[in-house]
Amino acid sequence: MRKGLKLITLAMCMAITNTACGRSTSDVENTPDEKEQLLIWSYYETEAQANGLDKLTASFNKSQDKYQVSWEYVPMTEFDKKISRAYTEQELPDVVIIDNPDMKKFIQLDMFEDISEYASTLNLDTDYYEASVDTIKYNDKYYGVPFNSNNVCLIYRSDLLMEAGVTPPKTWDELKETAKLLSKDGTYGFLMSAMDSEQGSFQLLSWVMAASDSDTQLTREAISESYDYLAGLIKDGCMPADCLNYSQTDIARRFIEGDIAMMENGPWVFSMLDEAGISYGLSPMPMNKRNAVILGGENLGIIKGKNVEGSIEFIKYCMEKGGTERFCSDANLLPSRIKSANKIIVDNPKLEIISQQMNYAIPRTGIEGYSRISKQLPKSFADVVTGELTPDEAAGKTLN
Repeated sequence: MRKGLKLITLAMCMAITNTACGRSTSDVENTPDEKEQLLIWSYYETEAQANGLDKLTASFNKSQDKYQVSWEYVPMTEFDKKISRAYTEQELPDVVIIDNPDMKKFIQLDMFEDISEYASTLNLDTDYYEASVDTIKYNDKYYGVPFNSNNVCLIYRSDLLMEAGVTPPKTWDELKETAKLLSKDGTYGFLMSAMDSEQGSFQLLSWVMAASDSDTQLTREAISESYDYLAGLIKDGCMPADCLNYSQTDIARRFIEGDIAMMENGPWVFSMLDEAGISYGLSPMPMNKRNAVILGGENLGIIKGKNVEGSIEFIKYCMEKGGTERFCSDANLLPSRIKSANKIIVDNPKLEIISQQMNYAIPRTGIEGYSRISKQLPKSFADVVTGELTPDEAAGKTLN
């Protein structure tokens, strides 16, 4: 009897020891309670965007038992570099929420999965903003889905314009005159971002395209005219030269402080302005030869070779189960699906002006040589502001 007990005890110990020693990673992943991990990279930095993405990922995780998604912040100014570096070091995420003009260059580097089979079920070419869909297509294949769409508008301090007895300007000439009237007692009439980054290029380009007749060609004349006009605002004391250093979030903070009467910015800062409790209004970007804005927004893309099945499930949740709409509602952004955008506008009328401007929003991916020119736009503008180059010389440098 005692010998039998010893044998049973020994067998139990061996079983426990073997179980502990044999607990491999694959065994853990296959247990019912364990989820496959998915990682998203995003540059969302405003509180509304970050909170919205927190809620989106949490709701997806609760909606099913197979995948656990988390997201990691990567600064916008470092996003492209980090993707390229991580690709070399094989440390890429599963999904990226990427600025829509950047997507095609990474598609051409074979970094995104072709998801045409799934994308064909979404009626992208009929139900979504055409300009946004253009940024995910390459050689008639789909390498992602549009997550949201936006553009910039003129945002103004209602109290300051009312005190000055002026209305929101509709043209370049009117903006110049209004900015002069509002620039007094330590207040600047206007501010935009012209920093040496994609944000600066994005904001500068709306002015260039308003001075142009083409959606696909950047001309020396249009660039020169834009540089001359904007540098003139600085020279006249209507815009601080600090615009060369400010991000879009920075200029929103300056606007809130109260020494900026009007700014070029987008819906991603509406929550900041609302939380600050200031009175502000919205107006279309002033026209020159025409009304023009540049398409902004982000796409969802799946990194090639990562967890494609799980990533598709996350995208399905966003596109088919209301995930995108709830995120956009939280973050003050416009869904790329037109029907969803119209629905959100009912609850958030401020987005109507962004929706209206989508009718003529120009995708950067369609502008010839944009990836090269975009890097030079803010640099050349800075040369004009500092007096190193004339507007025409700077325009030539931008194109060459």
